[in-house]
Amino acid sequence: MDNNLRPFCHREPDRIISDIFNIEDYSEIPTIPGAYIFASKNEKFLYPNGLSRIIYIGKTTNLRRRIRTHLSVVSEIKSLKKSERNSNWYYPRHQYLAKFGGKLYCFSIKGLQDAKNLENKLIEQFYDKYFALPVGNGAISFRKKVK
Repeated sequence: MDNNLRPFCHREPDRIISDIFNIEDYSEIPTIPGAYIFASKNEKFLYPNGLSRIIYIGKTTNLRRRIRTHLSVVSEIKSLKKSERNSNWYYPRHQYLAKFGGKLYCFSIKGLQDAKNLENKLIEQFYDKYFALPVGNGAISFRKKVK
């Protein structure tokens, strides 16, 4: 299992995309319901019980469409000058992804499980390990780890 997920995740992702800015063909992302995790490529965030690269855990009924929506907002933020970024309000998850880049983990649902239950399970496991929600899910990181 990937080092970003090993500390808290109960299962292997179905799909891993190592750089969200290099997605050229969205067909590699399935159109099925599921949950997904965005992780920073290089930066670790300090949580009360350790460091993690995880930025956001989400769920959707169509993984491809939801990921494309996230990445279009991130592209919009990246196209703005830094002085213009304060003129509009953006979700923290998009701001973190625009600044640090990211890795994407996709999880399909299994059997009768629904996407919301899978997302809840992943968030619960993250919280149990780090005593906080991921920074993009509304939590505030105490500080970025200084290299």
